[in-house]
Order: sequence, then C-alpha cells, then structure tokens
Amino acid sequence: MSLQLLLAISTLFGGDQLLVSAYASDSVARHDAQSGAWLSSFAAAGQDGLLGLAIGPDGAAYACSELTDSIERFDAATGVHLGAFVFDDPTTPADETGGLDEPSAIVFGPDDRAFVASFALDAIFEYDGRTGAFVRVLVAPNLGQLNGPDAGMTIGPDGHLYVPSFWTNQVKRYSLVDGSYLGNFPLAAGSGLSRPRTVAFGPNGWVYVTSEGNDRVLVFDASTGAFVKALVIDDPLTPANETGGLDAPTGLAFGPDGRLYVASGNTDSVLRYDAATGAFVDVFVAPGAGGSDFPTFLAFRPDAAVYGPLAPNSFGPGATLVARGSSSLALATLTLELHAAPPGELALVFQGVAPTQKPLGDGFLLVQRSPVRRLGTGFADAHGRLDHAIDFAASQGSALPFAAGVTSYFQAWTRDPNGPGGHGFNLSTAVAVTFAP
Repeated sequence: MSLQLLLAISTLFGGDQLLVSAYASDSVARHDAQSGAWLSSFAAAGQDGLLGLAIGPDGAAYACSELTDSIERFDAATGVHLGAFVFDDPTTPADETGGLDEPSAIVFGPDDRAFVASFALDAIFEYDGRTGAFVRVLVAPNLGQLNGPDAGMTIGPDGHLYVPSFWTNQVKRYSLVDGSYLGNFPLAAGSGLSRPRTVAFGPNGWVYVTSEGNDRVLVFDASTGAFVKALVIDDPLTPANETGGLDAPTGLAFGPDGRLYVASGNTDSVLRYDAATGAFVDVFVAPGAGGSDFPTFLAFRPDAAVYGPLAPNSFGPGATLVARGSSSLALATLTLELHAAPPGELALVFQGVAPTQKPLGDGFLLVQRSPVRRLGTGFADAHGRLDHAIDFAASQGSALPFAAGVTSYFQAWTRDPNGPGGHGFNLSTAVAVTFAP
C-alpha cells in the first residue's frame, strides 16, 4: 500500500466500522459503527455464498466463499481484493486446500494458525495463518457427531474451539492441540436451541448463541455450559414483537458500545440489543443497506489501516502490528497486537505523527521519528505475539496527545539477534489509527 493511498484512507473514514458478510449478495458491506450508515461494499470476482469473516493477524479481512471452496483476502480499510488465501490451483493436479469443501467459518488462533470449517465434510481444517498453506485436518469428519459446522465458530477463553453444529442443534468443543472432541458446550438441554449459527463469549459470564430455527438469542453459563435463559425472544403471549422483528438470526457480535448486534437473515438487516437484558434497542443497519442480501456474519474493526513493507525476520516472513478494539477516545479500548515477532525477544511499541519509509536494522522505519513517543516494552510469547493496550490517560499532556479526527502512526521495534541481516533488531509493519470522539 502506498503512503499516498494510506493518507487518503485516513481522511475517507471517520470512525470504527462494522463489516457484514452477505450470503446471497456475495459481498461484504462496511458500515459506520456509530450510526450504522453504509460506507461501501466489496467483493472478489466469482466469489459465491459468503459466510464466515475474520480480521487476520495482518489486519486484512478474510471471507469464506462457500460455493467456490476458497477463502478470499481483502484490505479491510479499502476493500481492495488481495487475492485468494486458501484455494485450489486448477493448473496443478494437487488440491492445495487439502480437500476443503464448502468453507463456512474461519478463525485465527493466538499463534496465527487459521482454522476453517468445512460445512460439507463436517470437519475442521488447519492452515498456515500467514501463507494459507494446508497443514492438516484438525477435526476429523463427523467427530463427536459434528454435522454442519457453521459460520460463527470461535476460540473460547480456555483456548478450545467452539463449533455450532447446525443440523444437530448443538455446540461442539474441540482441542486446538490435537483436534480431540471435548463434548458439547454449552449444553443445549432445555434451551430450545435450534439451528445454531454463531457462538460468542461475552459479558456477564455468558456464552451467546444465535438460534436461527426459532428466532432467538440464547445465553448459557460460560463456566458450566448450563442454559441460563432466552435473552432475545418474542413472547407469544403479547401482541408486540419484543425482538424488533428478528427473523433468522445468524451473525452476532458485541459492538464498541457494549451492546449486542445480531444479523437478521430474512430481513437483510442488523438489529441492536442490550447485552444484559436482551431489550430491543433499534434497527442498526436498515434492511438491504449496501445491497446486503441475507447477512451471515458480523465483525467490528477500528478505523485503522496497516501499511508496510513486511520485513523478514528469524521467525518467518516478518512481524505485523494491527489494531483491535475501538478508535473512540471515549471508549478507550484500543489494543495494538504484535504478531510473528521473534519469540521471547524484547519488543518496543512506539508512536509518531506521520508515516515514512527508511531502512533500519533488518527492516524499515515506517513511523516518523521526530517527534516519537515510546508506549511501552514487553517480551513476545512463544508464538511471537505481544499485546499492548493503549493507555489513554497517560497520553494527556504528552507532546503527542490523541485527538478526535487526528491520525496516529504506530510501529514495533523487536530484538532479533539471529535476523537475516545480522543487525540484531527488526521492525514490524505499521498501523495508522484515526481517532474518533
């Protein structure tokens, strides 16, 4: 991405975005996360039947194209198609996907491995999260009676994989180490769970599951898996529809405001609810906005753009820095994530006021050094990851305060004694964040 394009992006969007994948219109719509207003839509030529969606360790958006057996990659800030991430090359006799059939969901692990659900094979495939190369079939077909793994599978706080089993009305749990089956969780008994689509761990110690078959959102105890209640439900004893018209709930996500956002497939809209009480708040994305036809998955992302180049290090292709949370100053939830740094090595996250590109060490300095502000140091874990939560309070009175409408540029320096150039240190890609009020 050129610096000129990066600067154009920074002025084009003014806040966090909600990405909505749509199955029937084969596109991803981008909406303003504050107002729900449609910003733009993007798609790859030929993709068909979009289901799951994820923001990868490089900040790009990865979309499951179920009917073409591929995972497509996009620049999440511009919608530019960056090519297929997982696909079968028709010019070779081998199937580079490992036999993937009808991909429905993709999630990235803490070690940047990519896990993809195969709806047709009732299995979970593992890929290299940086290159898309096939690694193995992690969960064997039908293991634990898995039948129809759907778009909203997730990795829980315990590090296990939670998979909605659409045709058996259950949620299955598997080990990410060896793919072994760990039982049903949450427990569906007594809940009325019907055609689960998305599983999400949220506030109040609950697991939230969309139940498409009866237009409900159910909550379960995150520790025991026991059914708690139907959080979003239309009471048949009242003339009003307490769900706000929810019809075929599919995707589910928690917004920057802490509320619950649910895709309503049959009304082509996104509805908003109180995450604790389930009370209907409003129609956040109007029916059909941006041409969305049967929305299937939701993902929030801050107003941020990753830029490079990527510089190889001793751990692989190079370290990336991405932003998670919200760019809102009031919410103060922004976290910078460093991925694929040399394991166990010291890392320093820093901030500047403008982009640049100069050779330094084994990589490139991408943030203007004068002035520059050091945000903190830490050591990358065994997988080369380090999370740095932005301390908004500490920025007050700084020479580089965060301000609404102003773009800040962040990068990470990493020690790398075994680096390719022998300089002993390298730098990550950079991320530009435009802060909102």
